Amino acid sequence: MYDKLEADVLYLKEEYERAADMYLEGARDGDALASFNYGYCLWRGIGRDYDPIAAKSYFAFARDIEGGEACYNLAMLYMHGEGVRRDYSTAIKYMTHSAESGCLEAQLYMGMAYTLGCVFEPDVTGICMIPYHKPEYRTGDEFLLTGVAGDYDEEDMRFAVISADARRAFEWFRAAARHDPTYVSELVAKGKYLYAKCYIDGLGTDFDRDKGERIMLLAGKSGSSEAITYLRENAVLDRLLSSEKKRKD
Repeated sequence: MYDKLEADVLYLKEEYERAADMYLEGARDGDALASFNYGYCLWRGIGRDYDPIAAKSYFAFARDIEGGEACYNLAMLYMHGEGVRRDYSTAIKYMTHSAESGCLEAQLYMGMAYTLGCVFEPDVTGICMIPYHKPEYRTGDEFLLTGVAGDYDEEDMRFAVISADARRAFEWFRAAARHDPTYVSELVAKGKYLYAKCYIDGLGTDFDRDKGERIMLLAGKSGSSEAITYLRENAVLDRLLSSEKKRKD
């Protein structure tokens, strides 16, 4: 009988085959999270042989799970051509659904995609939910967007599926900046930094340096090294801290 806690404990104890067996049992019983976790085991070859084709079907069953993690992983499969034909258009559709469902990684991705006007290689290559939300970061160039996508030149396809839209980029960065930081505090800090930059650069919103720098300070306090660097290089950190102290007094 499937028991999520028991399955998670087995996984954390590195008893991967037994954990995968339990996730499969839960998936067969119709549990969406168990289906996600079993798909993850298949995708990463943990307790099972690497099988991205089967992983896709389990992620697809869990696609409407709260949080959008399953759609994020589906987007990665299509973006990298794992178990499916590489298809940037489908990848962006899944990524959009993920972002709309509240996935922080997807919100940041969509913000950058609308800023650049193209599909690009994300820093986060997947999301694990055993036992909780955990982004997985790219550590090398194994998933860089290279090669040929179907019958089209890949460089052209990367720009064909999405167009630059500063306002939509701003809206996604704003959503990311306001995200619950539990488990993903470093990514929320990045969201705050990019949200601040929108005001400072006038990207998708009215130019407002003061507001941008106030948000930049919050980003720095949240742990964004990029925000701290910006504040120091632009000689505004001391002034902002002093102004904040005066408001509190």
